[in-house]
Amino acid sequence: MASYRAIRFSSILCFTSATLAGAILTGPLSGLGIVWLLLFSASSTIFGFVVNDLSDVELDRSVGVLRNPVSTGELSSVRCMLLALFFLSVSLASLTFLSIQNQSLGLVVIFLYFTYSWIVRAKARPVLDILYHGLCLAILAAMGYLEYRPFDFICLLLASLVFLLSAISQILQEIRDYETDTKMVKTTVTLLGKKLSLNICLAFGVFALAIFLLLLFYGAIPLEILLLSPLSYFIVAPLIRTIRNEEYQDNMLRKIRETRLILIAVVLAFLFFSQLI
Repeated sequence: MASYRAIRFSSILCFTSATLAGAILTGPLSGLGIVWLLLFSASSTIFGFVVNDLSDVELDRSVGVLRNPVSTGELSSVRCMLLALFFLSVSLASLTFLSIQNQSLGLVVIFLYFTYSWIVRAKARPVLDILYHGLCLAILAAMGYLEYRPFDFICLLLASLVFLLSAISQILQEIRDYETDTKMVKTTVTLLGKKLSLNICLAFGVFALAIFLLLLFYGAIPLEILLLSPLSYFIVAPLIRTIRNEEYQDNMLRKIRETRLILIAVVLAFLFFSQLI
């Protein structure tokens, strides 16, 4: 159970969905490329999460915030390191089955995951924390696309869209952790404050919508996906309500988390079947 908590299965699904979305946009999938892509996406992300938990052990304990199974003692540091090494090995092994450019991008992703928590420790550096989180998912989405097609404008738009959505997710998470983060680390949200950070989320959302419309214009995404536009209510409504009333912040992220996997699954299924028609 402790190892399962360290893996954060629901979050892994969100990260791998970025890779899957990039691949689906290239057309009907064939061959085993998608299998190795998803294996890399999942295993490298698990590596990143486990390394992050390991880096936070002493800091969490010093302020009494026991947010991961290593800091609570449920998972030993040695076992956690072995878990990280195992998934790192799986990540590197799966890269050998991908194209040369994706092998290079995959190594960049692993580097970002490691330095997010160690050496650079981007998670405790304002702006870098958002850039890292956005870049990791943007690269994973690009890898899905590039395994089947060469780099083009559509790939750039896709990566930019995923970057913005990932940045929004990171900011919302930092807003949730604001009270504890002020005692532990410096983040973009502790620097700017919750109100301004929420407004930045809204601005990023507007830019994401503009990129989404460009993808529709270029035919990368079928126009029929607009039928799913009412589903955006479950993301936008909690965010706007939080901007108007700070007391709603605790419920905001919970409500988004409750629906995100369902929304992602619906969108991916729609894109997948639209490519078959």
